[in-house]
Amino acid sequence: MKSMRSVALLLSIAVVGSAFAASPDFKDWEHSPQGYFMTKAEHQEWTSVRTEEDAQRFVAQFLAKRGPNFAADVAARAEKADKLLTIGKTAGSKTLRGKTVILFGPPANVDVSDYQDMDTVHHTSPAVANAYSGGSLAGGGNDDSNEGSRTMGTPNIIRNYHFTYATTPAGPLDVTISADPSSGKDRARGRDDAKRLEAAFEAAAQASIKGN
Repeated sequence: MKSMRSVALLLSIAVVGSAFAASPDFKDWEHSPQGYFMTKAEHQEWTSVRTEEDAQRFVAQFLAKRGPNFAADVAARAEKADKLLTIGKTAGSKTLRGKTVILFGPPANVDVSDYQDMDTVHHTSPAVANAYSGGSLAGGGNDDSNEGSRTMGTPNIIRNYHFTYATTPAGPLDVTISADPSSGKDRARGRDDAKRLEAAFEAAAQASIKGN
């Protein structure tokens, strides 16, 4: 009898969890531009969310802690990332490079380089460089210019995005993110870059909370 009650309890938890997972409003919220600003503690809290009501309450509190302009500012940065950092069908705001500019804002400098074996072809993307120069989200680049419009013709090329920030909540930041120009998927170039990004992301998330 005890085992049957245990099975019933597990099934009920699974049903609640699956119902929440199917929610169109919150299914991927943790990995959304707003979710990028979650602290490690908030990520832990999110794991205990089981219902739509829990999710609504969590997000409402999350936004309230970050002020009235937070949602609009994040949406503007995400839109800019989509216009300038999209490759193929992979939206710029859904990538690590997009997460970087969404969390930290415009970099002081960004250099885009294509690598094939030992050969390097430097090409500073006009749209990216102009839009993010001078610390302005509006920028001077052509928003119609898309990184995905540049086809490389060979699967061995890696596109490196070298971001330089004079200041972030964690201090100066110099990192490189490598992307596959055919799929748009990306990752930190090396372990050190990944560690620097992880620490800087947490610092930016903490700094986004008003009063911290």
